[in-house]
Amino acid sequence: MGQVVVIVAIIFGSITVTALGCVWMGTSYAAKKKGLKTGATQREIEMLQQKVNDAQQEIAALKTEVKRLINIAKGVDL
Repeated sequence: MGQVVVIVAIIFGSITVTALGCVWMGTSYAAKKKGLKTGATQREIEMLQQKVNDAQQEIAALKTEVKRLINIAKGVDL
């Protein structure tokens, strides 16, 4: 009789743990999905803006360097 109680307890415990895990994963997914729909945080926007600014500076430096290399290729002294 005691063995049957232990087996039933293990089965119900397993079902309970599985159900709680599914609920936890569902709420985590819903929170993540909601966070993605609300948009980026201010910090993320600032980081992206900084990356854009860095890219613009690199492009400006590359343009200057290309102009210098074109002048060198033409034989024009600066």
